[in-house]
Amino acid sequence: MVGSAVWRALEAKGYTNIIGRSSAELDLRNQSAVYGFFAKEKPDLLIDTAARVGGILANNDFPYQFLMENMQIQNNLIDASHRYEVEKFIFLGSSCIYPKMAPQPLKEEYLLTGPLEPTNEWYHCENSWIKSL
Repeated sequence: MVGSAVWRALEAKGYTNIIGRSSAELDLRNQSAVYGFFAKEKPDLLIDTAARVGGILANNDFPYQFLMENMQIQNNLIDASHRYEVEKFIFLGSSCIYPKMAPQPLKEEYLLTGPLEPTNEWYHCENSWIKSL
C-alpha cells in the first residue's frame, strides 16, 4: 500500500528508472533472493516500504511471526544495501512504533515515549513477552 503510493508519487514527478518487485515476485525474507536482486539490478537508492502487515487482529494473534518476518525483511534489505554499496537508503518506519496517544502529526522524538496500541506492544521490548525470554 505505501510502496504503491510512493511509486505513483515518483512517477507523477517524472521519474522513470524505478525498479520494484511485489512480494510474490521477490521474497524479501529470503536473503539469497534479495542478494540476487541487488546483484542484478544494482540500485543506487532504496526506499524501503516493505513489511508484513495484517491489521489489528492479525497483529494480536501472530505477534511473533510479524515481528520476526519484519526483522528478516529489514535486515536483508539493510545488509544487501551495504554489501552492494547502495548510495542512499530511505527507511519508512511504521506508525505502530509510536505511542497510541502521540500528538499529531507524529514527530521522530515521540518514538517509544509512551504505551503503544496493545496489538503493537510487541515492537516495544519493555511491554513485550520478548523481555521474558
